[in-house]
Amino acid sequence: MARFAQNDTALTREVSLKDLRGATQHYAGTASPEERGAIAARFDLPGVEALSWEIDSTPWRSGVRLSGRVRARVVQECIVTLDPVPAEIDETFERGFLPFDDLYSEDSPGSEHEIVADADLGDIPESLTDPLDIGDVVAEELGVALDPYPRKAGLDEDLRYTAQPEGIAPLTEADVKPFAGLADLAKQMKMPKSDD
Repeated sequence: MARFAQNDTALTREVSLKDLRGATQHYAGTASPEERGAIAARFDLPGVEALSWEIDSTPWRSGVRLSGRVRARVVQECIVTLDPVPAEIDETFERGFLPFDDLYSEDSPGSEHEIVADADLGDIPESLTDPLDIGDVVAEELGVALDPYPRKAGLDEDLRYTAQPEGIAPLTEADVKPFAGLADLAKQMKMPKSDD
């Protein structure tokens, strides 16, 4: 049976391995305000306004496969202006989990062991834990779906912002590459150019 633990530090929805290895199960839920706050802190977001999920677990090989969908409304910071940027997330995912012994053979200590992507899953299976925290899976999928470079609507793509104080001229190419003009100076002085 699923044990839904709620606390103020994480999104936790633990499901026992016994339940996962049984028949196909469906899990759906929404994050509480406290959990949304914890997730916002985890991903350094100004806010997570809504978060819900639907996940189906299916016995798969010696482990379990999760097929799910995560929906969220979040607020990110614009990478240019730091203004709030609202975003809607609606992502599906597939993840496979296998027992540790099925992922790693008993190679001699220190030897290399390659884990390859599963052809059926299309990705590398992960280590199966008991219980498996599908809440943490939801949080991870949300993190992957976030825009890594959020921009405020209406910003000119070619617009460049500078951080120098008012009244100070921006740095020029010569300022940031002070030795770029040495070749020209050598020509002016009629000095042979070094091979270095």
